[in-house]
Amino acid sequence: MNDVLSTEDIDRIAAEASESETPETLAAALVAAVDDGRLADEADAGYALTVAAEITVDTDEPEVAIALAERAIEACERSGDTSTSHPSAVRADALFLAGRDEEAMTQLGVLRERLTEDPDAAMLVGEVLVANGHAEIAEEWLTEALDTVLQRHDELESKPSDPAYDDVAMISFEVLRARHGVRHELGLPHDQYDDLADEMMQELEDSLDDGPVVLFLPQPEYDLALRRWPALAADHGATWDEHRAITEEDLRLRAEYGASGLAMIPGTADALAEFARSSGSEQIDTATIQAYRDSLVDTGIPQTPWPPGRNNPCWCGSENKYKRCCLPRA
Repeated sequence: MNDVLSTEDIDRIAAEASESETPETLAAALVAAVDDGRLADEADAGYALTVAAEITVDTDEPEVAIALAERAIEACERSGDTSTSHPSAVRADALFLAGRDEEAMTQLGVLRERLTEDPDAAMLVGEVLVANGHAEIAEEWLTEALDTVLQRHDELESKPSDPAYDDVAMISFEVLRARHGVRHELGLPHDQYDDLADEMMQELEDSLDDGPVVLFLPQPEYDLALRRWPALAADHGATWDEHRAITEEDLRLRAEYGASGLAMIPGTADALAEFARSSGSEQIDTATIQAYRDSLVDTGIPQTPWPPGRNNPCWCGSENKYKRCCLPRA
């Protein structure tokens, strides 16, 4: 394989590895692409090496996997990517496989400190500990982290426009979900946190049932909508920046939990107002906005597939590259 690899190519290789009869070939191809400078985006070196390490763990070559995971961590740090939770978790998994349990727990101890800060850390820590016979430790760590993030969430609940609120809400959800899965593995009865996890998963499923198309209002239209209907700020963002960050996060969550064919459809404040009048709605709320979106879908207005390529213009209309604009907002 001598082609340049894009992020999407690495995603594809990661998905194919579990079904491949020669996964070691796929891992070698990823390493070669990094070594030969054949990545479309140099910042993907850490991701490519992480996937290669993960594949190598599954082929029972722990020492090779450990070395690849360490290279992945270094590559992430060189590119300025401070989130090294994924390669760190792969390294811990490989260390367990190599019989180096004490080192594995030390590596996971580093990840434990990130449970209240990094939304990816909870699931990664839970999966590695459960897979290696330490589900009870996973439940203890995740419960402790959940107490911390929910307390922080409660403190910020009266300030939903605070940028930290969305971060804490996301982390709370991920820790709840990871803990719920671990407790299921342990056969523990539901507690109040498990009930909350079920409620949040149901809300997410309801959101996915709304369909793959998401309405967004370009900046001038959203600014006008906020002036007309200030209450929109509570759920859709107090500023255009908040609105597009919420939209990006919504789409990312849908993708993460299995939605396909995601796309965006633009609307206008005037058309939304006219739709509300014609349908007899007395207020502009989430239900009205969803019904307006459905009407746009039915009329065949062109949709923008999501996500755009990392180096393509961002969906929000800023003309900046997606990777420098809305991608990091979520």
